[in-house]
Formats: sequence, C-alpha cells, structure tokens
Amino acid sequence: MKPLKGQKGFTLIEVMIALAIVSIALAGLTKSLGDTALNQAQLESRIIATWVAEDELVKQHLLSGVASEGNASSEQATTVTQLGREWRIDARSESTTFPGIKKLLMAVTDLNDDDASVELVTVVAE
Repeated sequence: MKPLKGQKGFTLIEVMIALAIVSIALAGLTKSLGDTALNQAQLESRIIATWVAEDELVKQHLLSGVASEGNASSEQATTVTQLGREWRIDARSESTTFPGIKKLLMAVTDLNDDDASVELVTVVAE
C-alpha cells in the first residue's frame, strides 16, 4: 500500500522501539526509588540509635560524679523504649592512662533490627 501524499506519523516499529526504551528507563527509575526508600528507613533507625546513645552518654556524664567506680572497668546492659522501639544499650567504661578520666562506650542496637546499631565513645571525669 502506497502512503498518501502528506500523510504523517510513526510506523508501528518506531512506536514499539520508543515504548521499549521508556519501559527500560522506568524500570531503572523504579529500582532507584526503591533503594532510596530502603536507605531512608535505615538512616532513620541509625539516627534514632544515635539519639539513644547520646541520651545514655549524657546520663553517664551527669552521674559520673555521683557514682564513681574508681579505675575499674565495668559493663552493663539495659533496655529502653524510645519512639516506639525497644533498644538494647551495652555500656562499657574503662580506665584511661590519665588519672581521674574514664572512657565510656555506648553500643545501641534495635531489638527488632540488628542493622540499626551505633557505637559512641566519650570520656568523663571520675
């Protein structure tokens, strides 16, 4: 069949190629958005874990003058609830080479998600 004079448009093969290109681009975009959503959820959990650790470090700073343990190392584990989640806090204190100063390590883990964990270290006066 001969095309009519002045007839314009795309052939079927051109339309199919364009749809294939668009579908490949959309598949890549969908994967990228899914990865972004997953990373955002993990980042949120790590931020909350950092807040929990910072809260515990502040408590230790405030209580350091009240309950001084000398130069002995100590470990304790507690569980707290913050922002609707259960967090396990492993606190460890160690003596340092400087008299009157001890090192505190706070390791915080979400009880429902092991990936959401953080460790913070600071020093306090005994």
